[in-house]
Amino acid sequence: MMKIIRHQLWNQRRQNGWIFVELVIVSFFLWTVIDPIYVLTSNLAIAPGYDEERAYVLHMDYYDELHGKFDKTQDSVAIRQENLYRITRLVKNCPEVESFALVTNASFPNCNSWNGGQYFNDTLKVHSQYYLFVQAEGGDVFRTFGMKDAKSGQIMSLPEDCAAREGVFVSERMAKELFGTADAVGKKVRYGDSTFHEVMGVLQDYKHRVNEQPGNLLIQVNGKIPNHNWIQRMYMVTFRLKQNVDVAAFEKRFKAEVVPQLTVGNFYFTKLGRFADIRRQYENESGVTNTLRLQYSLAGFALLCVFLGMVGTFWIRCNARRQDIGLMRSMGATRKGICSQFLTEAWLLVTVAFVVSLPLTIHRVYASGFANPTMDGNPDYWQNQPYTHFFIVSILTYVILLIIALLGTYAPVTRAAKILPAEALRDE
Repeated sequence: MMKIIRHQLWNQRRQNGWIFVELVIVSFFLWTVIDPIYVLTSNLAIAPGYDEERAYVLHMDYYDELHGKFDKTQDSVAIRQENLYRITRLVKNCPEVESFALVTNASFPNCNSWNGGQYFNDTLKVHSQYYLFVQAEGGDVFRTFGMKDAKSGQIMSLPEDCAAREGVFVSERMAKELFGTADAVGKKVRYGDSTFHEVMGVLQDYKHRVNEQPGNLLIQVNGKIPNHNWIQRMYMVTFRLKQNVDVAAFEKRFKAEVVPQLTVGNFYFTKLGRFADIRRQYENESGVTNTLRLQYSLAGFALLCVFLGMVGTFWIRCNARRQDIGLMRSMGATRKGICSQFLTEAWLLVTVAFVVSLPLTIHRVYASGFANPTMDGNPDYWQNQPYTHFFIVSILTYVILLIIALLGTYAPVTRAAKILPAEALRDE
């Protein structure tokens, strides 16, 4: 049968040639459309390394010297520290609160700030993001954020003497880059202050931004708020509600009963933000949402154009060969056999055209790279492996093209095969 099909395609090479050129162009175009969709979708599908359900950030601000409510007697470093602890205790004592953590304004997911630096194992150096957590008033950043141990998959436990031992926690990726293994508990890491800190746990990989891939992360645990003048602008209270808490009822009660107590010294309440709302706000403000909408809209429009163009092309191709179908029917060919032959021809045209388009696609990737390249990406993810990335996008492109071509062929050839041979030949 394949010999007959090849012979048939060659005999109609003039008509098939235009279809072949169209398929080559469409293959290249569709590959460039699917590539960014694959990268964006793959990055979003990576587990974030935290749980945003029932998690909140308490946003506070501080009256400055120019404000009418500024109280100079409440502005010493020691009083600021104590006032921030008082606010923390107000959150802690809410019966709906399961856990809480006092962190810096750059130390929770999808926040507007980012801190990081260089960290060393002897002479080996890596760059990592940096979270600071204050282990005071019974706070626990891991329960609050839902961060899990890389080995057990359970919520990371926080040793009571962690701050006293100046312990730190690192993400799995950072452990592998710095020590060559994820089993890094007990090892030492050195950074800015030139002192060594013990690794007390290895966390599952963590995404600071929803649209990014997990990067290196180091969490430092302090026993108290450092004695710095910028306390009032630096620290925030995060917390998680207990299971089965009515979130709407809690927020209503919190605003009615707790918020009036949050004006402590020069601190005052600004808003209560859910982790999920903070993520959505970041997506909107940073352009993530618009980028996704644009890419998906462009892809949808491109697929619609390709679908209509290819379906129309193959529909015309089948209708133009009604005499062939009538002749085949008069010689005893079954409807199933005719349909199978035309579908095979479509498959062969698409396959050869797609293979011919691959050198153009390879040149494009070589010249300009993949869409949305990730700097210093984790090679464990397929979208960061050039050959695997290219193979997956190519397979997706080929499958979409093939489905469109087969749909565009199946409907008209099935319809034409139902016509009586005499009618098909008389029409021609």
